[in-house]
Formats: sequence, structure tokens, C-alpha cells
Amino acid sequence: MAKPNLILRNGKTKKASNGETTEYIFLHDERVFTVERIPPTTNGGAHFFFLEVSDESHKKSTWKMEQLPIPKYFRNLS
Repeated sequence: MAKPNLILRNGKTKKASNGETTEYIFLHDERVFTVERIPPTTNGGAHFFFLEVSDESHKKSTWKMEQLPIPKYFRNLS
């Protein structure tokens, strides 16, 4: 499977010094959006993604994104 791509406008990418996490940070209407990617710790394991949104008052909301299986009708497309 290909490495995922993320298009950012007015954003930046920040990698942890140990190389274990990557953050994609971008701004929109006085809000800061941060998507954090944590790679699997085992071969074939799941990637973890967290979305954090900070508003103009610096109040943060965070969500963990769940990995979903590919629907059956997409599996056989070539």
C-alpha cells in the first residue's frame, strides 16, 4: 500500500526526534488543526491518528480516529 499523503495549506509538518510520530499542523479562521500520526509498533499493526482543534481562546478538543475496514464493494476494484 502506498504511503498516505496529506495536503496542507498554510501548514507545516513536525516529526518527533525519535521518528515515532508525525504532526500535521495547519491554521484556518483563527483555529489550529493538528493531526498526529503514530505508526504501528508491530509489523502489520494499525496506525493511530488523532485530531486536535484549538479555537481562538486556546480551548482544545481532541478526537481519536478509528481505522475502518474497506467496504466489500471497493475491494475488487482495479
